[in-house]
Amino acid sequence: MIWRRRWLGALGAALLLWAAFFPGLGALAWISLIPLFWALDGAGLRRGVGLGALFGVAFFLGEFSSLFSLWPFVGPMTVLIWVALSLYGALFLTLVGAAGGTWGNPLLWAGGWALIEAARGAGPLGFTFGSVPGTMVGSPFLPAVALGGPWLLSLGVAWTAGCLARGVRERRWLPWAAAGPLVLCACALVPTGTGEEGTVTAVLVQPNIAKAEQLDARRLPERAETYRGLLEGIAPPADLILLPENALPWLRDEPEHLRPFAEAARRVGATLVVGTADFQEGRIYNAILVVSSRGEIVGTYAKTRLVPFGEYVPWRNFWTGIGLGRLIDPFLPFDQTPGEEVRPVEALGIMVCFESTFPRISRELVRRGAEVLLVPTNDAWFGQTRILWEHYALGSLRAAEAGRALVQIAQTGISGGWGPRGEDLGRLPAWTKGSMTLALPLRSGSTPYVRIGDGPVLGLAAALVLLGARTKRPRRGRGRGGRVPG
Repeated sequence: MIWRRRWLGALGAALLLWAAFFPGLGALAWISLIPLFWALDGAGLRRGVGLGALFGVAFFLGEFSSLFSLWPFVGPMTVLIWVALSLYGALFLTLVGAAGGTWGNPLLWAGGWALIEAARGAGPLGFTFGSVPGTMVGSPFLPAVALGGPWLLSLGVAWTAGCLARGVRERRWLPWAAAGPLVLCACALVPTGTGEEGTVTAVLVQPNIAKAEQLDARRLPERAETYRGLLEGIAPPADLILLPENALPWLRDEPEHLRPFAEAARRVGATLVVGTADFQEGRIYNAILVVSSRGEIVGTYAKTRLVPFGEYVPWRNFWTGIGLGRLIDPFLPFDQTPGEEVRPVEALGIMVCFESTFPRISRELVRRGAEVLLVPTNDAWFGQTRILWEHYALGSLRAAEAGRALVQIAQTGISGGWGPRGEDLGRLPAWTKGSMTLALPLRSGSTPYVRIGDGPVLGLAAALVLLGARTKRPRRGRGRGGRVPG
């Protein structure tokens, strides 16, 4: 019976964490890991692996269910992508189960959870969707990331959950659970080290062009006319006119399509930012053009962090060599080329779509002089699914980490802005066509997190893991929870 409750605990934890990423339900993150750590307490290595795997598979199958919006474009391949990504994500959480079951200790649970969330965001296949910090938008704990970064939130939440889970068996751990929210609140009150530099007026343009229409070359004139109409409706004064990723293709080489954008920049007297595909020396880049108030292209930024199996195929020659090339090539016949470096264009720190999910990129942009962060994106691939909100919510983390206002501009939504402490500046409803004006506060200086990075928090997490692993392993027997109560 106890093992049935453990399996149900792992499954319930996965469902609670998945629900925490819906708008307004982020507080569930604080309790979501409690049943998982309770289930792992004294489980041992073998059962810990099983519990971690169950938790990971259940959670990521829910997390990546938004991928079924790709069915009209890739058909049954959607199921393969969904399952493969879910199993890949579950591998990391299986490690949590293995360690957590072997050493039933809140120190190890908390440190291990933070390290695993950081680890799965690293490397060429890294992703941060489904990480605990993404649930913290709008909470009083969010500004703590200016001091310690996103994994400080992971550590605080996992610490509290671990203490409460162990507190079921040993009440002396219960008071320690309060340390998680108290430390995060204290960190949120630490001055960020940034100073006010006035405001900039930005006009966000959301065309609401569905993905099927974007992929239909016959409707390109219709798309161009949509942008023309929206641009003509923008009245001065404004400092920035912001448009999404992939607005129109080949703008650098198509003067007729570029003309309405250049004319709008001149008429309004604003700098204009627009996404396009850029063909250079036989290579295709996912690029952002910056057009001056004179109507001239004065800078470009090419996306450096491409989506694996979306914009390029990692190890393509290997897949071809084992016979899978014929399966992959019809859906992604060529690879895009990543940009050479992360750099601002003048004072504009541009992150294209997927790039905004990684804290390293926004930190580098601010270190190199960005005064405001921009995220042109094309989330139209994902219809009206929840992942639109999660991607947008991650912008609040990047804003607070860097101490900079951040604006996301999307094809179909969500378009809006976050202030330098991650506060909501306003947004356009998803799946509506229109524009909105935001006053963006400018900041100079750097937050502690921009200057120092993840080292201190991940070092603390590693120390907790080592300390937890050195503690005596709980004895197993006939007592409560499968062990002798201690």
